[in-house]
Amino acid sequence: MDRNELLTATRTTFLRAFNAATAGLTNKAAENLFNRASLASNLVEQRELLDIRAALMANEAAVREAIASSMERLLNRSYQTAYSTFRPSFSEAFTQQTLSLVDVSVFDGELHIDDITTRMRNSAEEQLRDLNIRMAVLFDQDNINERENPFRPYLLTRSLSLAIEQIGLTPPQQDVLTSVLATELMPQVATIYEALNRLLAERGIAAQLQLRVRQLPGRMPAAPGGFAEPSAGEAEQAAAYDHTLPELGGDSPLPLPAVEGQRFNRFLTLVRASASGQPQQALSAAPSGHPVAGYATDAGSAGLLGGWLGSVQGIGQAVRQFFSGQMLGERVGMPASASLTSSIEQLQQRTQLAVSAPLNESGEVRNLILEMRPQLTEATSDLNEQMIIDIVGMLFEFILRDTQVPAEIRAQLGRLQLLVLKSALQNPALFSQKHHPARLLVNRIGSIAQGLQQLDPGAERVTAEIRRIIEALLSGEEDDLTLFARMLDELDAFIARELRAADERVELAAKAMESAESRTLRYARISAQTADALADFTLDAQLRDFLVTTWPYAIERAERADAVQALRFRMLVPEVLWSIAPKTERIQRQALLALIPTLLGTLSEGLQFTPWSATQRQTFQGWLVDAHRHALRISSSTAQVPTIEALRAHFTDFIGQSAAEVDSSNLVRLDEVNPALLQEAMHEINAEFSKIDLPLGQDEAEPEGDATLAEAESAALLARLQAGLRIEINLTGSMVPATLCWLNAGESQLLLKLADRDEPSMLAAAAFRRLHRSGRLRLLETEPLFERALAALVATADTLDQD
Repeated sequence: MDRNELLTATRTTFLRAFNAATAGLTNKAAENLFNRASLASNLVEQRELLDIRAALMANEAAVREAIASSMERLLNRSYQTAYSTFRPSFSEAFTQQTLSLVDVSVFDGELHIDDITTRMRNSAEEQLRDLNIRMAVLFDQDNINERENPFRPYLLTRSLSLAIEQIGLTPPQQDVLTSVLATELMPQVATIYEALNRLLAERGIAAQLQLRVRQLPGRMPAAPGGFAEPSAGEAEQAAAYDHTLPELGGDSPLPLPAVEGQRFNRFLTLVRASASGQPQQALSAAPSGHPVAGYATDAGSAGLLGGWLGSVQGIGQAVRQFFSGQMLGERVGMPASASLTSSIEQLQQRTQLAVSAPLNESGEVRNLILEMRPQLTEATSDLNEQMIIDIVGMLFEFILRDTQVPAEIRAQLGRLQLLVLKSALQNPALFSQKHHPARLLVNRIGSIAQGLQQLDPGAERVTAEIRRIIEALLSGEEDDLTLFARMLDELDAFIARELRAADERVELAAKAMESAESRTLRYARISAQTADALADFTLDAQLRDFLVTTWPYAIERAERADAVQALRFRMLVPEVLWSIAPKTERIQRQALLALIPTLLGTLSEGLQFTPWSATQRQTFQGWLVDAHRHALRISSSTAQVPTIEALRAHFTDFIGQSAAEVDSSNLVRLDEVNPALLQEAMHEINAEFSKIDLPLGQDEAEPEGDATLAEAESAALLARLQAGLRIEINLTGSMVPATLCWLNAGESQLLLKLADRDEPSMLAAAAFRRLHRSGRLRLLETEPLFERALAALVATADTLDQD
């Protein structure tokens, strides 16, 4: 099959998969909008979301058709702008109806589209990566460029955005609806790209670029004094592996193995000094070329012509490219060399039965990777794999000597050396993705170690749990990433339980907050349901406010305890509306007089569950009695008043609804709990905690400088909020140690245990961020363990370049 025919088949498959994925998308989006409206923090936001939902439902068929047609037009244009060296012949047929892929009218809107596109890309990372490679192969390209992929995620986002531009929404409303549609489409993105990869694989297009031999860049000058030039065979073999190394320029001769040995010794010395906090003394700790005690550093066994350390000029740049994923992106998903894998597995079998990592004569944890470096590097001729071996070994050299981590925890982390090496060889994303499960687990263990004594005075339970988790990793048979992620979840759950069990006050406060959050969400949902049911009625402002804002408290309370009572409370809404309408006929007046005692009884019963005071209750009941008198006195009216049966029928959906328990995933929408419901929950279980309220002042000021950078720093700080986090906080003029004991599911509220207070303290995440920005709060662990090790390696590589 020629390229045009294959592209045509691929286009057809993409459109078929896209149309299947978007079937029912508008209905899901409408349900999503309704749920968000029910959880809205105020009536303005709620009304906005319901208006967007109404517009979507009114134009449902048009939106579905527009999504499909927009995708076809975008796809036609995308084919025309694919890799500049090739244009499919059939693309010219669509020239008259194309649509620019970069037609931007509002800069903010485009930024919003970019953000959604990034989410699309992340949701199908592996499938998209394979498709990008296959497109490069299909177009006979050396480099992978997602922008040239005719099916890139931008088309998915843009087709949704274009489809809703025609239904009369404001730009902010369009952004909201685009985001909702994209959220509902997100789970299907991987399926779309999976279908394309399957088709291309069946037609012989592999997800692997062809190896192209070119001259080795970044050569170091030959060392003076007696070093021989490499043979022609060695130079040819080096060129074959050159595609894995960074391009640093220069055409000087290849180095000799001695260069690699000198650099390795210096690299290791500097890493050790950095871990002990003495980088300056490391510069003279060991002369270049002298082996470091305890490790075999035979340069001749370091692989081809001295290994990667002897083959690049700028080690700092090489390490940065390594950690950014630029060097090893093509390795993702590729199996490690069979001989290397076999060597690692043999080492694992020897060490996995031990309850801690082996120690050397000095009582330090042995770095097995560096000790076995000659054997491991001899097992592979791939410079990428040799570099991974050294980098993982150096990372563990730092981790195993980091004095911020207790020795027992370092001994347990040392058991993961070979497993992490094996994982890195299979998936180098460990170094470039901060959210890699293995990386997160190492960081979490390191963070817990910071407050180990505060969490567990004997350190026995936590250490035993860490040991159990590491043993599960070493003996696990499932995929490494899956197992790392599961063990991380189990460790988080264990730490959360330990913190709550260690202090009864914390346990009660956390229970009260969780209960209040659940009740707040239920109350918000009932309020939204009531507002939606009353949308067609023109009501007195006082009555509408009561039905939408106050009465939902009574319904929420009843739905937790008594389903029959909850039904009566919901039926009161149409009954109150009917009761104040004019009663011009005798039969209507008789019906009202019969209803009033039951109505007032139900009202009085429910008002006890609201935050209203006795005076407020009496005032409203008096207003309602006056409204009933007025309705009975009217003898004639032009308004058509429906019967009470008809009104109840109109409210059938509202009466039959309930605020079902909201799952924890919806808690991310909750920024603050309802104060009345929180007070109620605390009173029920005798919970006590203080709330840290920041006074208005300099802490409220916006950060100076780059707003984007400030936002990124804020996001990075909030990402580190986890149970067990140790901090210092200044509330009264001096820094006081504290532990984060509980964090709600929405990560918006924290419980802190301050060393100078008996009861726990509640703090909003926004206030936590402001205190940190103003210097009144700091984390005891400045950087996570794995990140400290990476930073140390980069700094060490830069020092090597300066030597």
